[in-house]
Amino acid sequence: MKKRNPILGGLLIAALVLLATELLIAMPRAFEWHPFDYGNYVAMGRAVRQGINPYTLPHSFYPLPTILWIFVPLSLLPDWFRFTWILIPFISILLLFQTQGIWLFLFAPVWFALGDGMLDGVLLLPLAWLLSKRAKWTALGAAILLFKPHVAILPLLYCMAQWCVKRDWTNIRIFSSLVALFMLPAFLLNPAWPLEMIQALGARADQNLATVPLLTSSLWAWWWLGGMAQFVFLILSSATGVVVWQAIRQEGNRSSMLQLLNLLWLPVLFASSLILAIPTLRGRNQILIVVLLSWGAFLLDRAIGGFGGGYALIPLVALYFQTRRPAVMEPERVQSFAS
Repeated sequence: MKKRNPILGGLLIAALVLLATELLIAMPRAFEWHPFDYGNYVAMGRAVRQGINPYTLPHSFYPLPTILWIFVPLSLLPDWFRFTWILIPFISILLLFQTQGIWLFLFAPVWFALGDGMLDGVLLLPLAWLLSKRAKWTALGAAILLFKPHVAILPLLYCMAQWCVKRDWTNIRIFSSLVALFMLPAFLLNPAWPLEMIQALGARADQNLATVPLLTSSLWAWWWLGGMAQFVFLILSSATGVVVWQAIRQEGNRSSMLQLLNLLWLPVLFASSLILAIPTLRGRNQILIVVLLSWGAFLLDRAIGGFGGGYALIPLVALYFQTRRPAVMEPERVQSFAS
């Protein structure tokens, strides 16, 4: 039987006790708390039900199928459902990692996503299915990720290209059927919704880059910080190239690598989206390292007064992990969430 490390066990217990204490202190205010993004989701769903074009609302840049299939149902649920919504990431983490996943409850991006009730946390399992390379499950994960495609666009495109090259008709049929099911109601309701979404998304990107560029969690935050930080950008960019090359030589999981590169380089993502680096991790050591990195980045963020560049080290280190393990997911891990 594998011996448990008493020091790590003690630290985990202390962290959970501290977390429970904080929750008890904050409990009286919890019932007045309304997650920002979750509130926007409900508003978009309610707008559609009232016959209002959701793209006329602020912060509305999601695909219309996402609004119809997720946000409209959310708008029909009672207000207390927001507490159930934020539990989904925790349940997903436990399904993916069992007891080792408890350490990820201390991962800062998990709490950022939870604080706003972001859709990213709900996409953990679909992303894990996409990365699993299992017939049917990969296609299901890819279709669901289209509800917020930019957070995983590189592995999505890669998997679809692989299906076409290998003539993987099983995944192609499942994916095409689900996409048709998700898309058809949206086009019947508003055939011009893609153009309206692109316009809203462009305005959102311009707003982010104009007002809070340093808060983005990509490597670009170092470049935008200016001065000596631009040398850090060049060093980290070079390190990324070296690590990717090593991962390819070691036959690392290409889909996982592309997901981490997506998180590293997409300039419109914030630290909360790094919750979607979690499915690329394997084992307690990797989990502990990224948890510690997340809190180091958090301290840097606060010290500078709002800087997300430190969080870019998380996907960069996770990329390095791709050089240290086999290309495929462990069979028992896949069975735990795909059965």
